[in-house]
Amino acid sequence: MNLPDKISKEFYKDLVTNNTRMHSSLLFFRGSDFDSGLKSMTKLAKTISSVANSGGGDIIYGISQKRGRAVKFDLVTKFSKTSEWLFHEIQSQIDRPIKDMIIDISEFENDSNSKIIHIQIPANNDQPHMFADSRYYKWQKTKCVVLDESEVRMLYGKLSACELEFLGIYNTNGLPILNAGKYTAMSFYPKLLIRNAGNIVEKDYKIEISFPAKLYEESFQPLQALFIRHDGSHVVFGNNGNHPLFQQEISTMIEAKISVNTENIDIFLKEYMNITLYFSNGIKKHSLKLSDTLTYNGKAIRKEDFTTIRTLTMEL
Repeated sequence: MNLPDKISKEFYKDLVTNNTRMHSSLLFFRGSDFDSGLKSMTKLAKTISSVANSGGGDIIYGISQKRGRAVKFDLVTKFSKTSEWLFHEIQSQIDRPIKDMIIDISEFENDSNSKIIHIQIPANNDQPHMFADSRYYKWQKTKCVVLDESEVRMLYGKLSACELEFLGIYNTNGLPILNAGKYTAMSFYPKLLIRNAGNIVEKDYKIEISFPAKLYEESFQPLQALFIRHDGSHVVFGNNGNHPLFQQEISTMIEAKISVNTENIDIFLKEYMNITLYFSNGIKKHSLKLSDTLTYNGKAIRKEDFTTIRTLTMEL
């Protein structure tokens, strides 16, 4: 199940209305079982460590389940602490802090005494995590189960896996050609950055970028040598890493040129730039809308900002 970027009350209501089924990465618990006492916090921390060791997921307190399906709300009414307090209480019982864990405590139906507590644990969270009893747990079906030695070794082995990420694009400000206060053309020279976010050196990696062929200016030499293929109406360029990428090292992989004028402005305004990053531990894809990414002095360019040669000729 793909969760929305911004979770609202309607999302929780839909879970109950649709009798959503639980699975290993989406768990429902009764809110009446949740409080700030030692027993409750110990049980919570143990559950979280096991889910973190099992690939992460979403833990929601405030929904009652029956036979693995959400059936009704059973809100949290006996907890008045902050999310920061809860975060530190959980982490204090787990050896190797859970990376990027998010805790959201939200009032339900404008009642400060009735809450939903939603804990999000990412898949890559610096596992394995040892619980306060010096054991490692995984989440299996509906309970915490002790990991055996081979499973713990396997999780430690994942720590040695590479993790590359697309860091972003810089140099996104356009360079215009102006005539009578309007653009006759606008050129962009975006540069793509990647970073080794893992803890080992990566030697085998590649990045590809594609955008509409009608925005491509063939005279731009740095991009010519990186041409790979045409993909429908898009043109695709790629660059292999030519040196080892060390831990936390940042590298500029591609410098492109995108040219906008009156003939292709409509394409620029509606199309996307697609980025694919290949590395030894996987593939990551990103899609960025061109008009939101490439701007002039911080403002999106508009069709009406451009003039045409025909208009200029008539004025002359």
